[in-house]
Amino acid sequence: MSRTMKKKARAALDYPETWASRAKHSAYRTANRVGPMAGMARDSAIGMAGNARDYAGSARDVASSRFEDARYWAAPRLDHAAVSFEEHIAPRVAAMMAEMARRIDPAPPMRRRSRMPMMVLMGGLAMGAIGFALYKRNARQWADTMSDTKEAVRGKVEHVRHRAQQAGETMEQKADEMQNRMS
Repeated sequence: MSRTMKKKARAALDYPETWASRAKHSAYRTANRVGPMAGMARDSAIGMAGNARDYAGSARDVASSRFEDARYWAAPRLDHAAVSFEEHIAPRVAAMMAEMARRIDPAPPMRRRSRMPMMVLMGGLAMGAIGFALYKRNARQWADTMSDTKEAVRGKVEHVRHRAQQAGETMEQKADEMQNRMS
């Protein structure tokens, strides 16, 4: 190719002669190519946005109904869990917290002593008092019985002594009688 042809080709193509003007020309050409595609993309995006808005509305309705269904399902279970927690777990947690508070208290109150030894002592004293009263009553009864027996024995001894005297007198009389008969 000759040089003149090249010049003619350049003249026919109308290339800018400076570097900046070449870049500007290239940007215009690219914009002319991309512009129609951008319009189509804008139109398609507007259509998709409308579809997305419709889908979002229907998704909101579906989600709302599903959320309400979930609430109907969850409400009795949460109530049952609350009752179970209140009856089973809360007392244990409260007892554990009270025990921890008692353990970390810097000046715990005086411990109450067990009442069992005191009750055993009082029971023993009561049993001893009852035994003593019964012993005294039995001793009194025994003493009364012994004094009655003593009087009864004394009476019997007197009776036997009296009978022995009578028998002795009777024997002496009989002995005197026999002696008189024998003499």
